[in-house]
Amino acid sequence: MRKFPRFTKLLLAGSIAAASFLAYGCGGKPVQQAMQSEMDKAKADAEAKAKAEAERMKADAEAKARKAKDDMEAKMKAETAAADEARMKAEAEARAARAYEATYFDYDKSNIRDDQKAMLAQNADKLKTNADVKVTLEGHCDERGTAEYNLALGQKRADSAKAFLSKAGVAADRIKTLSYGKERPADAGHSEAAWAKNRRVEIVAAP
Repeated sequence: MRKFPRFTKLLLAGSIAAASFLAYGCGGKPVQQAMQSEMDKAKADAEAKAKAEAERMKADAEAKARKAKDDMEAKMKAETAAADEARMKAEAEARAARAYEATYFDYDKSNIRDDQKAMLAQNADKLKTNADVKVTLEGHCDERGTAEYNLALGQKRADSAKAFLSKAGVAADRIKTLSYGKERPADAGHSEAAWAKNRRVEIVAAP
């Protein structure tokens, strides 16, 4: 190993000390500042990421809450629509059950025509199904003849329809009869077609 003179050793030690002093005194502060800057940047980045994540989570939670609300409102609307549809269907069925076809008559006649018996029998079946319903049989006539004559003829037609329904099994105390004669035509015309519509008995359910 090479040996240095004592003077050289002292000189080297002084140079190292001086270099260390210069590094600490002149260059140490910028290094610390750089390190602090990096730490501050890392901290800022971490805070920004945390804030962004918190905002994302908040947005996700709000989106889920909105979706849950929208889903609930849609479900309620669907249930309401279904309930309304069911109610309207039930009401329509109830109206249909309480709607009765008219019975038509030949000119100046009060007997039930053969082609009207099937429909009148269906009316009887409806009345038997709806046992709590009471009805009024309204007798009508066409415009020909006197008012007095047509009132009497309309009553005969109503009584004829009542007899048919009673025979079909509808309790007589559920049926009232009434004649309007020619006062309430179904068709205001003055032809045979209009008169055929006016010679009728209508079944009107009590409200």
